[in-house]
Amino acid sequence: MNIIVIRKNVKNISIRIKSHNEVILTYPYFVSKKRAYEFLESKKKWIEKKLSTFPKALKLVNGDVIRYLGFEYKLRLVEGKKNRAFIEDDEIIIESKNLDDFNLKQKILKEFYRQKSYEIFPKILIAWEKIINKKVQKLTVRDSKTRWGSCNTQKAYINLSLHLVKKPLDAIEYVVLHELAHLTHPNHSVEFYSYIEKFMPDFREREKMLKTSSL
Repeated sequence: MNIIVIRKNVKNISIRIKSHNEVILTYPYFVSKKRAYEFLESKKKWIEKKLSTFPKALKLVNGDVIRYLGFEYKLRLVEGKKNRAFIEDDEIIIESKNLDDFNLKQKILKEFYRQKSYEIFPKILIAWEKIINKKVQKLTVRDSKTRWGSCNTQKAYINLSLHLVKKPLDAIEYVVLHELAHLTHPNHSVEFYSYIEKFMPDFREREKMLKTSSL
């Protein structure tokens, strides 16, 4: 486990879990390092529980679990002339000339997610545009690992993370509606969430789907 310690101008000690093996400890200037580490130790069980919710980093070898639309697929590597990834039954297959090149396999899988994102996200967006009577001027899929989506309310641009395509369709719909709702309520006020609930009464359940596993 990699622990990153940050001392800054904050009021309280805080712990943030960034990935399956990275913990960020932030503490104020007026708190001693010893006290900060005592706090970290007191939260050991909580940290271990949180870390367990993150999937282990993929090695991109045969048998790895690959997530797509909320389902789990086994990875199978196939040597071939093309560099591509595709679904066959319950497997996601990566075909490549060089199966020993991790970076190349990672690039191929990312391109698979990007292609699927541009197939799926626009259809969901168009459907919800009609439901709430709002129009987006531009949709962009980005390799964001910190946010599922964002909205430029001035230009009516929406950005979605390509990693969102790993999640169930219900969760993707929620993120799309969430960003569309900002065109009416450019904040996270009570009115904003009431607006979402009017069109999607179960949005809280869908939101929870985003918090399981990782980005």
